[in-house]
Amino acid sequence: MARTTQRRRALDVLFEADEKDLLSADLLIELLEERQLVSTAQVPIGDFGSQIVRAYAGDMLNVDTLIEAASEDWALDRMNTVDRSILRLGAAELSVLLTKRAAVVTEWADIARELSTDRSVGFVMGVLNKVADIRERETQN
Repeated sequence: MARTTQRRRALDVLFEADEKDLLSADLLIELLEERQLVSTAQVPIGDFGSQIVRAYAGDMLNVDTLIEAASEDWALDRMNTVDRSILRLGAAELSVLLTKRAAVVTEWADIARELSTDRSVGFVMGVLNKVADIRERETQN
């Protein structure tokens, strides 16, 4: 299954968790396991999408801290749910799964273009690139 589709399914799960206030690691994993069996989407979440959600669930605090550091003047709670969820999953891919920057930034920006506002695309690209810069600096030391 295409990685783009799996990123969208991961976004579905995280968006649902955020909307239902299920953003603890245990509740998020529980929802993910439900969505591996029953999904509102035509294509259920598969292995890669599940990996992304698990990456975020396993390191929520660090991922959120990275996003806050990279998104000057924009606290997570001020972002709309779609953008916040995109950034969380993209940052988890960069910092936990160590997916290459070009793939992550491009794919998540395209998803933002499709599901959020025009202004969100540049915002998502800028924040994810800064997250990647921060991670690169951390791993060089």
